[in-house]
Amino acid sequence: MVAAKPAIPLLARRVVVCVAMVLVAASCTEGDAVAGPTVSELDPGPSTVAPGSSAMGGAVQENPNGPEATTPDGAPIGPVATRQVSGGSTSIYSGVLGRLDPTEQVVPPLGQPPVNSEQVLPLTGLVGSVPDRPAAVVKIDNVGPARPQTGLGNADIVYEEEVEAGFTRLAAVFHSQSSYVGPVRSGRTTDIGVLSLFTSPIFVYSGANVATDSLIRSQAYVQNHSFDTTSGFWRQPGRPSPSDLYTHLSPHWETATGAAPRQQFHYRSDGEPVPGSDVTSFRVSYRQNRVDWGWNGTAWQRQQGGTPHVDVDSAQLEAANVVVVETRRVDTGMVDATGQQVPEFVFVGSGPASVFTGGKRIDGTWTRSRLADVPTFTTGSGETIELGVGTTWVEIVSSIDQLQ
Repeated sequence: MVAAKPAIPLLARRVVVCVAMVLVAASCTEGDAVAGPTVSELDPGPSTVAPGSSAMGGAVQENPNGPEATTPDGAPIGPVATRQVSGGSTSIYSGVLGRLDPTEQVVPPLGQPPVNSEQVLPLTGLVGSVPDRPAAVVKIDNVGPARPQTGLGNADIVYEEEVEAGFTRLAAVFHSQSSYVGPVRSGRTTDIGVLSLFTSPIFVYSGANVATDSLIRSQAYVQNHSFDTTSGFWRQPGRPSPSDLYTHLSPHWETATGAAPRQQFHYRSDGEPVPGSDVTSFRVSYRQNRVDWGWNGTAWQRQQGGTPHVDVDSAQLEAANVVVVETRRVDTGMVDATGQQVPEFVFVGSGPASVFTGGKRIDGTWTRSRLADVPTFTTGSGETIELGVGTTWVEIVSSIDQLQ
């Protein structure tokens, strides 16, 4: 056991001067969005140490059940401090989600939304004491140098989103467990369609270009905990930049407001038969990421590029359910430093869906009438699709043909 150390004093943040007309030095493999040639991503360099943290050596140590978060060398973190940052111009933006009123109806509702139950964890359906805190949505890098990631095995729900050049990033949603998380990376406007699912979530991310960040900050229900506004982050030695930004969720929750999130899915009862077609494996193909899921009799195990996808503790990531949703892909009007268009995936409206649960595949439709709603999943005959209790991964695609 690591001996307790005195709290680290809050460090003053280095003042970063942004010079206009400077191109961001990023590659398409990093997927950092740039709103035209004059906007750089707000993601500090690898030598920056955030307030309330320290430059630490050693590997990240997991301690999700501890009473307070500590750094890898055992020093307490937090609580985090937050500050307001003014937004910038969004005139270049040509997407959908950033302009949509969360209460505006896009399509008529279909089916009844799930309802929270006492002593049931809303994001997994498992029986347990429900933490009185909002969901925390963390953007996590998913390119090769970012792996293995930290904390994905503790997430309740994980959304996989395509970014520029066809690479993917993960929006991991935490509520039932706290965790170290990372590498933390930048936001995209696609995230608005995820954040709006969780009532008043914390959004933990490294930052974003000026246009994207302004759109995210304009979502009044989002509690912004980016690197630019919040202490408690650190750069992890031994990890390649920019995939080296980490934090712990406990101090973020200490300064957050809001109650538990809404239940996201309908869950079936123990022993209830599972409809659908038997399936033992399937593949979701993104342009730069091939994801394979295999049923082991109790859960779906995840592979990327032909090798097991593991968390930092070397455990292969798995899920009780995998949901594949076809969404509309639109251009945002933004490009990265290599000229790659930055896409947006509109997870509101309706579209084809395939649900993999209990060793079965159930095809149907997802319907989300408003951004303020959670989606419902129904079969062709209008029956509600129920999931098994446990972790769920949602694969956001532009065509259901990416599912094989």
